Amino acid sequence: MKEIALSVLSLIISLLFVILFIALGWFIVWKLFLSRFKFVRELLGTNGSESAKEEEKVRKTRTKVRRD
Repeated sequence: MKEIALSVLSLIISLLFVILFIALGWFIVWKLFLSRFKFVRELLGTNGSESAKEEEKVRKTRTKVRRD
């Protein structure tokens, strides 16, 4: 009986570690890479006002007219 309890406990702890590492990996990838793409932000519903302000800044810098 004790062996079964230890087996179940180790299985549960292992699954919790796997879920924790997946969540941590997703968070790191989100911060470093995915949050820059408007499409991914829209899919997750995190296209807030801050990102709209950032996009407006990018548009302004891109649409500057070159004057010679």
